Amino acid sequence: MFKAYKADFLRPPATVIRKSKGKAECGCWKPYTSKIVGSLYWNRLREVFDYLKLRRWDVILEVGCGYGFFLPSLCQIADKVIGSDIEELFDFVEKTTLRDIQRTCNNLELRKADVRNLSHWIAEKCDVIVAISVLEHVDDLDKALIEISKCLRPGGLLACVLPSENRLYKLGRKMLGYSGDYHENYEYELLHVSLCRHFTEIEQWNSPFYIPIYHIGIYQRSED
Repeated sequence: MFKAYKADFLRPPATVIRKSKGKAECGCWKPYTSKIVGSLYWNRLREVFDYLKLRRWDVILEVGCGYGFFLPSLCQIADKVIGSDIEELFDFVEKTTLRDIQRTCNNLELRKADVRNLSHWIAEKCDVIVAISVLEHVDDLDKALIEISKCLRPGGLLACVLPSENRLYKLGRKMLGYSGDYHENYEYELLHVSLCRHFTEIEQWNSPFYIPIYHIGIYQRSED
């Protein structure tokens, strides 16, 4: 049974966010620093947070945490938060923003961890694993979902945000200066089927006004 737990969505300090601007070839900083589509990207984090903040958790893991913009919010609602990303990106973002964020969050740990080999790096049994625009980039999705399941306690939750490749999404990408399809050969429906094969879907909703620019899903590991 969830009990009410008061917490507010937090953005990192503006000085920390500015440190990400213009850095990294992937351009993953662009949406969060854009005045045009930034509110939509921040809103994805806020919606996941509003769902999770209904209680306090023991351990929350964010895979693919990137610059760590979601971590200060998660640290309010868990005794321990782990932010992880693949080695190629982690070494860069740790120096750029993650160390600054960790200084303000005394319950935050940072670890290099590939989601396809997650249980090798994460010994804790997590109450919640968060994946914001991560799973669509994973080559071996089934392996990643098996690893996520291993790291979740029985009944634990996977909260994920999945993008769409519809016309509005592509228009937003052009406004940010990207070219081509962001997720080649990616289809939300196929990813959704894979998730439901490994977990039980308990909540699912789209971006505001029922426009499917992104999809938010809450999935649960079985109690077995």
